[in-house]
Amino acid sequence: MSMIENLENIKRLGMEEFLRNEKIRWTCTECGGTICVHKGYCYYCGIKI
Repeated sequence: MSMIENLENIKRLGMEEFLRNEKIRWTCTECGGTICVHKGYCYYCGIKI
């Protein structure tokens, strides 16, 4: 996760599109839980992404 990259994406895409993309990026494909940005695993099912 790069804060500069995030800011560039917000500028390019707009906030709403950026947030839609982030929700997809950090949602577990197995259970729909939230993926830990720091450790890369799902908080709910524990799968390593």
